[in-house]
Amino acid sequence: MHIYLILLALIGTIWASLFIYKIFSFIYIYFLRRSKILVYHHHHHNSSAPPWAIITGSSDGIGKQYAYELAKLNFNIVLHGRNATKLHHVRTELHDSFPHLSFRVIVADASKSGPEATSHIKEIVDSLRDLHVTILINNVGTGGHIDGSVYSEIQDTPTEDIDHLINLNARFPAHFTRAVVSLLLSHGGPALILTMGSMAEFGMPQLSLYSATKCFDMAFSRALRMEMMLAGRKNVEVLGIMTGSVTGVTHNESQSTLLMPDSAAFARAAIERVGCGEDVVAATWAQGIVYKMVGAMPLALRDRSLEAGVKEDMEMRERNAKKA
Repeated sequence: MHIYLILLALIGTIWASLFIYKIFSFIYIYFLRRSKILVYHHHHHNSSAPPWAIITGSSDGIGKQYAYELAKLNFNIVLHGRNATKLHHVRTELHDSFPHLSFRVIVADASKSGPEATSHIKEIVDSLRDLHVTILINNVGTGGHIDGSVYSEIQDTPTEDIDHLINLNARFPAHFTRAVVSLLLSHGGPALILTMGSMAEFGMPQLSLYSATKCFDMAFSRALRMEMMLAGRKNVEVLGIMTGSVTGVTHNESQSTLLMPDSAAFARAAIERVGCGEDVVAATWAQGIVYKMVGAMPLALRDRSLEAGVKEDMEMRERNAKKA
């Protein structure tokens, strides 16, 4: 009996120590430490010009706000999107606000796949080889179908929507990252690859394809982080940003809340997490608590919570559609 009491005490001590460590780690990440984003603001040995950041999906929403936040930190910006008019408008806005910086636009439809699309990505990246690129933000993605709808059961999902979601959320980020990594490694200095995930990776009903593709993004980011470490490239940070609901984006113009920040606040928070030492981290502390809680829930309780969340969002969208 004595040995069992010792074992129970030891297990309890280990559990309590881990719990306390997680609490202090959370507090440190979100409230005490400072972002290391300026580690990636270094000059090329042949130039004193500011470095460049490439942001995919930056014609509006979170991507556009990433551009503004990095421009405030004196980074030149490469803006990517599929709508040339919107991109040039954003470029003009940025240039007016930051006339001392440079901005480039690259137009590519991330929903396309196949040899032609892959070749286009290569051409785009080749056109950027004169730039001193230190940051890549994989922000492009969608939860919506081609017709703008979001929810559907898998048997009711058109095949073209399956390709649409997989191409935008998985294929394009993978191909684009593959092409851009050579730019990030070419200068030999610190580099950052930041990829946007989603809490949908837990598996959301009527969002099966979106959930799967965002799970792909985070698995890809985690593996790429380890790949860089295995190759001895310790100055290349690969970080996944877990995303919850955000306002100020195309599909959500509602009032922001603590659990649902606007896109500008979200982008600032995500940049603050750079250098935190995690492989995947929620951008804001409030969404971080939700992410940890959902991950720790028993499966049955998690299923009910996710089901209730989807139902609530479906009802909200239906009400908003009737108002419109």
